[in-house]
Amino acid sequence: MEYEWLGVMIKFDNRYGIESVDAFLRLYGDILREKFAENGSDSDSQGGYPDVIYFRPLPDEENEYGDVVVKLDDSVYISERQIGKMGFSMPELFAILAHELGHILYHTHPWGFDSEERADSLAAELGLGSQMISALERIIASRRFRNVTSALVRRIQFLQHLA
Repeated sequence: MEYEWLGVMIKFDNRYGIESVDAFLRLYGDILREKFAENGSDSDSQGGYPDVIYFRPLPDEENEYGDVVVKLDDSVYISERQIGKMGFSMPELFAILAHELGHILYHTHPWGFDSEERADSLAAELGLGSQMISALERIIASRRFRNVTSALVRRIQFLQHLA
């Protein structure tokens, strides 16, 4: 899917045909286009965004940390195996995808608390705040990432204050 608005060209590339990404872009693509255009309209012509944002599968052999979804540079990698293992619903996955796109939209880097809050705010702006909270609660309950539980709780509290 390709969008241009106010001189900001955003192309979402799902060449691997990840069904959940197709559904996410069908539902939220227009809103995302507007958010990228609004956010990028005050700076250079592209807003500092990549020309293309890629959605790619995350194979098990390349997923040493057991990530569900991760953003690296201009790509969002998705582990369908980990999504199934964690039992995320489609709306929770949409919130997670919105969070990762929030890192690109707001030019943040993962794992700084302010950066994670800012990325979470895109999920809330798309009406997926409660789904992001549910996804974070599911991650906490899995006890897979115990070393960041307090940071995840703080993110939940932040999202609750946005509602």
